[in-house]
Amino acid sequence: MSFKEWIKTLGIFYFLLLAIISVPILLTFTVISIKTIWELRYWILGGVVCLFSIAFYFLYKHRKRYKEELRKNKEEILEVVEKALSSGHEVNISFMGGMLKISCKKIDANKSLPASNKNVPLLP
Repeated sequence: MSFKEWIKTLGIFYFLLLAIISVPILLTFTVISIKTIWELRYWILGGVVCLFSIAFYFLYKHRKRYKEELRKNKEEILEVVEKALSSGHEVNISFMGGMLKISCKKIDANKSLPASNKNVPLLP
């Protein structure tokens, strides 16, 4: 038996030994966790309701400050967009990691929009 085969056999042995020991421990832990969650479901639900109530209370209490911050941010963004459009730049705004994209480009008064093609083929 060569050294590589001996190391491979030893690795397989320890992997099987680890699997034999760890799988029953993980299964026991999973069963105990599920049983505990099922027994304490009302306490868990009460805690979630309590956390949402506290969050709603703080949002309700500080809503005026949040409105002012949102209005200020909106005004800043609109100023930047207006300056960019007035200088002739194209503006691309992306929200939520690119899920919502807004693109604006100033159209010259001298240029007309391209004529639409009246003979557009319809899908069956």
